[in-house]
Amino acid sequence: MKIVGLVLFLASVFACKKDEGISNCERLEGKWLVESWVINAEEWFGPSAVVTSANLEFKVLTGQQGDYTQSITYQIGDPVSVIGAYVVNTDCNQVTLTPKDGFAETFQFHFNGDKLVLENSFNGNDTTIEFQKE
Repeated sequence: MKIVGLVLFLASVFACKKDEGISNCERLEGKWLVESWVINAEEWFGPSAVVTSANLEFKVLTGQQGDYTQSITYQIGDPVSVIGAYVVNTDCNQVTLTPKDGFAETFQFHFNGDKLVLENSFNGNDTTIEFQKE
């Protein structure tokens, strides 16, 4: 009976350590679908909003950097596809996205349950984007 108890205890310890070993940086990896895109307290995402669909895919992180792709479909105009690189800070709470043909933009990020939240303030615009993993 003591052996069964010991096995169950060790299994639970190792299971917890496995979950705790995944950093927020590693949690970024994968494809994320936009659920909300708020700029200056106004929702810009939805079927009749400015942005009708969008996703962001973080490729595998090597060290503190990796590649990403982003797709955005607007209510008016052509869809936009972006390819670039991303860099995370050592605290795994900030990501800088640098498109191949553009300028870098830095976001603070955190997870709210299974949702990814990116936030920044740029040129007087406060932006919060919420994603659900695909």
